[in-house]
Amino acid sequence: MASDRTIFDEPHHQSLELLAARALADNNPMTAFRLADRRCRISPAPEPHSYILRAEAARRMGDKTNAISDIEKAIELAPDDIAANRKLLAWGGRAQRTRAAQALIANDRDPGMLRKAVKALFDDGRMAFAKLSVLDNAIEGWAAWQGRGAFEIAIAGGANNMTATFDPDPFHPLAGDGAAVSFSLARPMSASPQTIVLSGPHGAFHSLRTAANDRGVFSPRRFASAAVAHEAPATVIVPIYADYESTRACLDSLLAEMRTAPRHRALLVNDATPDRRIADHLATLAGAERVKVLTNSHNLGFIGSINRALAHAPDGDVILLNADTIVPSGFIDRLSAAAHSSVDIGTVTPFSNNGEFTSFPLANIANDLQTPAEIERIGRIAASANDGIVVDIPSGIGFCLYVTSACLDAIGPLSEDYHRGYLEDVDFCLRARERGFRNVCAASTYVGHAGTKSFGSEKRSLVVRNLETLERRFPTHRGECAAFTLADPLRTARERIERAAAPPRRRPRLLVTREGALSEIARARAIRLAARGRRAIILEMRRGASGANARLFDPAGGLPQSVQFALASADERSAMHAYLCKLRPSGIEFLDAARVPAVLADMLFDLNIPHDMVIADAGLHDCRYGFFDGKPIPRRIAIGKRDDGQDQNFLGKDSHSIAVWRTIATKARRILAPCNGARAFASRILPNRTIILDKTPNRTRAPRRRRAARVRNLGIVPIRSDVQEQRLLGSIARAFTSARPEVFITVIGATLDDFNLMQFGNISVAGKVDENEFARVIEAYRLDALFVSAARPLFGHPAMSLAASSALPVSFLDWTMGEIKPRQGDLAIDPRSDLDAIVGALAKWIGH
Repeated sequence: MASDRTIFDEPHHQSLELLAARALADNNPMTAFRLADRRCRISPAPEPHSYILRAEAARRMGDKTNAISDIEKAIELAPDDIAANRKLLAWGGRAQRTRAAQALIANDRDPGMLRKAVKALFDDGRMAFAKLSVLDNAIEGWAAWQGRGAFEIAIAGGANNMTATFDPDPFHPLAGDGAAVSFSLARPMSASPQTIVLSGPHGAFHSLRTAANDRGVFSPRRFASAAVAHEAPATVIVPIYADYESTRACLDSLLAEMRTAPRHRALLVNDATPDRRIADHLATLAGAERVKVLTNSHNLGFIGSINRALAHAPDGDVILLNADTIVPSGFIDRLSAAAHSSVDIGTVTPFSNNGEFTSFPLANIANDLQTPAEIERIGRIAASANDGIVVDIPSGIGFCLYVTSACLDAIGPLSEDYHRGYLEDVDFCLRARERGFRNVCAASTYVGHAGTKSFGSEKRSLVVRNLETLERRFPTHRGECAAFTLADPLRTARERIERAAAPPRRRPRLLVTREGALSEIARARAIRLAARGRRAIILEMRRGASGANARLFDPAGGLPQSVQFALASADERSAMHAYLCKLRPSGIEFLDAARVPAVLADMLFDLNIPHDMVIADAGLHDCRYGFFDGKPIPRRIAIGKRDDGQDQNFLGKDSHSIAVWRTIATKARRILAPCNGARAFASRILPNRTIILDKTPNRTRAPRRRRAARVRNLGIVPIRSDVQEQRLLGSIARAFTSARPEVFITVIGATLDDFNLMQFGNISVAGKVDENEFARVIEAYRLDALFVSAARPLFGHPAMSLAASSALPVSFLDWTMGEIKPRQGDLAIDPRSDLDAIVGALAKWIGH
C-alpha cells in the first residue's frame, strides 16, 4: 500500500483520499478500503466524502451492510450531500430510499436522478412534494403530485397576501409518474415574516416561514433608550409547542422561581401547539400574576415566537428560555448580577448539563439531565463556589440566554434568515459582539436542559443548513469555537463546583491507575463492578508540566469529572485528602502498584481503608532488561521466600517504587486477577498469596476459523502504543519484507509512530478502533491471523480479550511463562526469547 510515496505527503489525510480514489479507479478495492479506512480513523475529523470512499470500496468487496452504514455516517455529517444520497437511493432499503429521495429533491439538479427520486417517493405513497426557492423578490421551483387537479401557492403575512395556481405541464421532465410543473412568481413585499403554503389536489402538503423582505420597516419592540439597572425586572420568554411532560416541569420550576422573585415576569408563547394538554395548562396560567400568555394563530417556530414576544415584552432585560429546561431558585437574579457586572456584557449563559460550551460536568456533550432536586443542589453549589465569576465565551447558547436591554436596543430581533430552531441564538450573539458586547458564562448559575425533541431525525439537517448560513456571515467562528474547546477556560469553574459538591451517597470503590492502557483496564473494571451494582471512581495519575497530577472521575459520566490535584503542591495534597475523606471510598484497588507516587500512597494509606491489588500491570518488568536490548528477560522475582527458602528481591532500580509496591502487595486484603493469565503470572511473583480470579465474564467466542495454509493477511493488535511496542512492530515489518514478502500486515489500532511503520511498505496502520468495531474490522481487512503485541506484561485489557474471543488464530507473548495452555492453533511465544527468535517464531507460525 505504501509503495506510492504520495501517502506521506502533507496533508496526510488528503493524500489518503487521493490514493483511495485512484485505487478505486484502478479497480483495487482492498487497497482503496485500507486507505479510506485509515482516513476515517485519524485527525482531522473525516468529512462525508471520506466515508463515501470507504463505502464504495466496501461495496465493491461485497460488504453491502457496512457500505450502507458508511453512507449513513456521511449523511449524518451532511444530510444534504448529493453523492451520499444518490448512493443511499441506489443501495438502501425502502425507508432509506425515501429519505434519500427527499434530500435529492431538495438539492439535486440532475433530471435523471430527480426522476428516480420522484418515483421512489410515489412508490412510498407520497402524494405531492416540491422544490422551493424563496428569494427577496421571487418564489420559484417545481412541484410533482399524483392525481388530477392544479397546484397552488398561498403567501400570507403582512398586508400583501396572495394565491397563485398552476396547471400541470404534460411535457415537464418529471411528469412521467404523475403531474408536475415548474413555477416562478413575484413575491409580495412584507415588513413582517411570511408563511408560504403549498397545496395539491389532496390538500396542503408543505409550509414554510420566511424572513421579511422589506426589512427597513419592521421593529419588534420599542427598546429603552438607556441601559436598565439590574435591579429592574426581567422578562422570561418561553416559546412552547410540544412535549407536555418537559414543558410542565419547566413551567413548574419557573413559576416557583417567580413566587420567590416577585419583580420578574414571564411571557409564555403558545406556538399553536397540537397538544391539548399543553393548551389547557397554558390557559390556566394566563390569569396568574406577572404571567402573560400569547397564543399564535399558526405555528411560527422558535424564531417567530421569540420575535413576537419581544414585540410584546415591556422594557428591560429578557431571558430566552427553552421549554425543556428546569431552573433552580435564584437563577434570574444570578444571571442578572452577572449581566450587569460590566457595562459591556450583552448576553449571559449559565452552566447546564446540556449546554455545549457550558456543559457540566463534561464539556461539549449532552450529560444526563438530573432530577429537579439535584439541579437545585448543583445550583446552590455553583452560586457559592463561583460567586461573581463570569468567563467570556465565543457566543451564548439559546437554551437559557439572558440578554440585556442595551444589547437588545443595539441588535434588534433574532434573524429570520435561519431555518427552524438552530443557530439563530449564535447569530444574535455574534452580531452583538460585532457591536462591542461580550458573551459570557455565569459560572455561578446552573440550569437543567433536557435537549430538544422537536425535530427528531431532522435536527442534523437543520443544523447543517443553518451552519452554512452562519459561516457565510461569520467565517472565523468555527475556528474560535475549536480554540475555546481546546483551551477550556471553564474547566476551573467546573472543578470548583465538583470539589464543593457532596460526594455520592453510595460509597464507591477507588480504582488507582495511570493514564494510557492501564486506564482502559480500569474502565473495564469499573464496568464489571457496575454490573454488580457497585459504583467506581477512577483515580488516574497523569504527567503534568509541573509534575504528577491525580484526576478523579466517574467513568459512568456522573460526578466527579473535572477534579484534578497537583501532587507536587502541599496545599493541593491537603485539598485532595479532604476530598477523599468526603468521598469515603468503600475500598481501594491498585492497578499499577509499582508506579504509585509515595506521597499518593501515603495519603491513601492514611484513609485507613482496606485495599486490594489488581494484577493488571504490577510494574514487574523493566524494559531496560528486556529483549529490546538483545538481552533475555531475567526470571521473575517474587516477594517472600521460594520453596527453597531463598530470599527474592524485586527487579528494579527505584527504591521508592519498590518500597511502595512491597507495601501495597503485602498489606493488600486480596490479590485480584482479571484473567487466567494474570492469576498464573501473579502466582509466580506472589507465591505465598492466594490469587482470586475476578474477571469479566467471557465474551462469546466466535467459532474458530481454520487457519489458512499460509497466512496472507496478518493483523496486529497494539496494546500500549509505546516505544517498546513500536520497536517490536518495526522489527516484525522489517523481517517480513524479506522472510515473508507475500504477507501484508494490518495494525488494528494506533501506534506511537504510524508513519515510521508504514515506511516499510508491507504494513498498514488503521488508526483507533473502538471495541464495538473490532469484529467488523478484522472481517473487512480479510485477516487470517492475529498477533497481540503486548511487549510488556499486561492483563485484563479489552483489546486482548477481543482478540482472544475472535474466530482467528492468535499469537501472543506469554507472560505466564507457559502456565496457560494456548488454544489449538494459537501460538504462545516465550517473551524471554531474544527479538530475532520472537520474529522467527511468528514467521514460522504464519507459514504453516
